[in-house]
Amino acid sequence: MSRRTLLRAFFVALIAAFAIVPAGALGAKPEIFHSNFVDTEEDVDVCGITVDLVARGVFTDKAFFDKNGNFVRFSSTASVKVTLTAANGKSVIISNAGQFSDVAPIIDEVARTITFVTSFIGLPEKIKTPHGPVLLRDAGIATFVDTFDLDTGDLISSEVIVKGPHPELESDFALFCEVITEALT
Repeated sequence: MSRRTLLRAFFVALIAAFAIVPAGALGAKPEIFHSNFVDTEEDVDVCGITVDLVARGVFTDKAFFDKNGNFVRFSSTASVKVTLTAANGKSVIISNAGQFSDVAPIIDEVARTITFVTSFIGLPEKIKTPHGPVLLRDAGIATFVDTFDLDTGDLISSEVIVKGPHPELESDFALFCEVITEALT
């Protein structure tokens, strides 16, 4: 499964989770979740290279509801830095900062479709060496519009609207492993 497909699946599941929360329990004020984290993992396979990983970040997630408690939209502001270090001592830093937003799914009962519109604004990905140059940088706005068959769940159409340099996105996320492999070996 590609990273893009995995991200979409995650966000579809997230929206579905918010959709099943009882309306009366939420009210009109947004639900806010805030988290700081530090995570370390050893012997992680990234693009076929075994690395130790240190991740640090902060998330602030907001789910918005109308006065009846119906889900309206979701946004997440995040800043994350992940350092990958290979056994040979070489490292890369992967960072991102920005906002993810999602509106309530658009259901067309006549066409029997459901459409998800998801946007990333900011710096979805920057890869650099610790004391060296930027190796890969995606920045700006990327909006995904995915329409599924309401009955079968099959993907009917997918559109990506891009503003700003997004070489990683435009490569269908193939550049990530190329850059990581070159920098760590």
